[in-house]
Amino acid sequence: MAKSITLNSIYNFVLKVFRLIVPVLVGPYIQRLFDPQLYGNFNDASTWVDLALVFGSFGIYTYAVREVSAVRDDRQKVRSLYASLFTMGLCTNLLVAALYSAVIFFQVDSAARSIYLVLGFKVLANIFMVEWLNEAGENYRFITVKTIVVRFAYLIGIFVLIKEPDDVLRYTMLVVVTDLVNNLISFVYVTRRLGMSFHGISWKQHLMPLISILVISNVNLLYTSLDKMILGQVADKMQVTVYKTPQDITYMIGQLLASIVLVAVPRLAYYSGNGRMQEFMELVDKSYHSFMLIVFPACTGVACLAPEIMWIYGGGKYDASIPVLVAFAIRTMESAVYTICANQILYVLHQEKFLVRVLLGCGLLNAVLDILLVVAGGYTPLTAILSTFVAEVILMAIIFWYIRVKLHIPFQFVSRQNFRYLVLSLVFAPITLGIRAAGFGYIWTAVLSVGVCCLFYFGALLLVRDQTMQFLAGKLFSRLKRS
Repeated sequence: MAKSITLNSIYNFVLKVFRLIVPVLVGPYIQRLFDPQLYGNFNDASTWVDLALVFGSFGIYTYAVREVSAVRDDRQKVRSLYASLFTMGLCTNLLVAALYSAVIFFQVDSAARSIYLVLGFKVLANIFMVEWLNEAGENYRFITVKTIVVRFAYLIGIFVLIKEPDDVLRYTMLVVVTDLVNNLISFVYVTRRLGMSFHGISWKQHLMPLISILVISNVNLLYTSLDKMILGQVADKMQVTVYKTPQDITYMIGQLLASIVLVAVPRLAYYSGNGRMQEFMELVDKSYHSFMLIVFPACTGVACLAPEIMWIYGGGKYDASIPVLVAFAIRTMESAVYTICANQILYVLHQEKFLVRVLLGCGLLNAVLDILLVVAGGYTPLTAILSTFVAEVILMAIIFWYIRVKLHIPFQFVSRQNFRYLVLSLVFAPITLGIRAAGFGYIWTAVLSVGVCCLFYFGALLLVRDQTMQFLAGKLFSRLKRS
């Protein structure tokens, strides 16, 4: 295959770094500028729009990457899939947009309704979300360049147009326009290259797999989305922000880290679809250890620097989010393992039915724990994420058992390498405490801690001749030498 996974990983990593930098620049600015109550309305609206997008998307993106990847050598089959899945998405997004608007008119008071309605246009913009075709074709160069240009324009728009505490509605409009432009560019690009013929459109064979993925997406709402919804009902909207801000920070970091391995999903689907299971397992194992080499230090670093991160992000307004950020950082380690198991193994091997059952069971467990906390009067942003973490640990234990025992896949979840990465990462705690005690201030403490911890961690791995570290370093130096 012509396209290099290493090069794709670099493109995807650059893209995720840029996506991380933009919120880092924008987040502190809008957090400090906006009226907390208005911004709480925006965050609450985002929760409901995210729910609408789950139904509007109908699981098409995830399903399409797998299906198109398996047949991407057959142009006619790809065109047929493109037309069928695009028209399905058109119908589901239009239907969900209408239902969302009706709910907002009846459930949200007029003072905040405009924010909810404008943000709801993201569902209509989602009609043109066809990036799955580029991803299935491993066209990460186009995705990266296009998204960076659009997001850079969005960044300029923030600092030029958003200047007052009550500019939340204007900010909402900018968010929607950015999504629409980003999606339209991809839609025009892939349609010109591939064409679209509405002849022979078929939905029947796609319907049941998409419903399974939709159920999986909805079951995930029983986790962090449920936490935010309950907080919005039993506490004031500020508590939603206390929860959502650390979630957004760790989500951005998680997506950045996932870029290292998710580019392998189309290749894994290709291997699986063509019966090349030995190559499939070799790639999964390599992806897993490369992922965890980065995940452990990144998440530990976020937990250690939680006070500095929240000060940089909120200027002291959201200190209540510090322990929540620590909890989310720890949860991200578990989520990283789930990313490998769900996306690279279970989904590629068509194990959606099992995933639906186990997600539903543990999601209901999380809902029960949340209800018990509400009844006991102890439901806070911190206890909400802790209850979710407990449910997810049980979820992962079941998934481990299923992959090893039922699928007979000799995948090593716990290894000497991973234990080494975790132990070295835990040394970050005394390093960070020592630098903080020196009184350098928030920004310099963060900068110095990151620098010293990175030197220690990667230097130690090179000294002990860690196999994965040597592989990644060799790839990097080889690429730089050729450049």
